[in-house]
Amino acid sequence: MTDETGLSPTERQLRDALARLVAKRPIHRELKQKLKANKLKITVSSVEKEAGLSNGVVKPERYPKLKEDILSAEAARKYGPVKDVSDEDIHRHPLYIKAKNDLDKAKAEIKMIKAELTSKNSKLESYKERIKEQAVRMHQMNVAMWGQIPDEKNMLS
Repeated sequence: MTDETGLSPTERQLRDALARLVAKRPIHRELKQKLKANKLKITVSSVEKEAGLSNGVVKPERYPKLKEDILSAEAARKYGPVKDVSDEDIHRHPLYIKAKNDLDKAKAEIKMIKAELTSKNSKLESYKERIKEQAVRMHQMNVAMWGQIPDEKNMLS
C-alpha cells in the first residue's frame, strides 16, 4: 500500500523523521537531548528512532535511496551543503593535482614491485630446482659410498 507519492507508510514515516532531523527539530526525547548537547548525528539508527520504528527497519536493499539520503544528510551536516563545482575546477585544484600525482607514483611503484616480485619468484623457483638436483647428487653419492663399505661377514672370514 502506497500513498499518492508512491511511498509506503513506513517510508513516509522515515522520510518525515529524516526531514525533522535535518531541520534540527526532533520529537524523540533522547534525540532532543543529543541536539541540546550538540551531539546529534544523522544516522540510520537515529532516523529509525525519530520515526518511532525499531532498529533494522532501513535495509539498504529495501530502501536504497533513503539510505543514500541519510548518508548525504549527515555529510551535509558535518561538512556543509554540497556546492556545484565543475570537474574542470576540481581537476585544476592543487590538492587534486597532488593527489593525482601521488596516486600515479603509487601505481608506478606497485608495478615496479610486482615486476620485482615476479623476478624474485622465478629466481626462487630456479634455486628450488638446483636444490633438488643437489639432493639427487648427494643421494647418489651416499648410495655409492655405502656400496664401497666392505661387508662385515666377508671381513670376518
